[in-house]
Formats: sequence, structure tokens, C-alpha cells
Amino acid sequence: MRYILRPFTVFAALCLACPPVSAADPELGRQIAKKCSVCHGKLGIAQDPEMPNLAGQSAFYIEKSLKDFQSGAREDRRMTLMAEPLSDDDIRNVAAWYASLVVTVTPPPDQQ
Repeated sequence: MRYILRPFTVFAALCLACPPVSAADPELGRQIAKKCSVCHGKLGIAQDPEMPNLAGQSAFYIEKSLKDFQSGAREDRRMTLMAEPLSDDDIRNVAAWYASLVVTVTPPPDQQ
């Protein structure tokens, strides 16, 4: 006789098997991101046009990018060196910090 699992039973088993994910702390992320501000700006807006702005980016995008730098899926020597020592919680917190920043864009005076 075959045993048929009910969807709720499967869901509950999967939930119990997964480790808990801690909530992101943007304030802690701000502290960690002080190192990032050299290139990406104090509030996530880079002064150098060659550097990407991080303010207002989605937390998912920032988390994925940092993990990709850690794994080698994305290559940039500076970013790899910055991302390697970060824990999963550090990455989640930094991503929450940048995602929490509100970006307002003002067009240049000649385009208003």
C-alpha cells in the first residue's frame, strides 16, 4: 500500500528541516557597510561614475551579488576581497541597509 503525503505534512517537514533565517538588521548593516562607502558612497551614492550606486537597490539583488562575488560567479578582485569575509547574516544586514535607503533623483538643471 502506498502512503500518500498530504501537502501540509510535506510543507511542515520542509519547514522543520530548514534552519531559521534571522531577520535583517539595517542598522547593523550600516555599520558593516562603512567599508563599502569608500567606493559606493556614505549613503550608497557613488561619487565615481565608474562605481555602482547601491542605495535603493533590492535586498535580493545585493545579497545575490555579494554571494556571487564570494563564490566566484562574478569576478572583480576588489569586490571579492570585500565579500569573502562576510557571513550570511552580514550580507543580509548590508543588503537591508542599502535597500532601506530612499533615492530621490533630481534631473540636471538643463533638463528641468
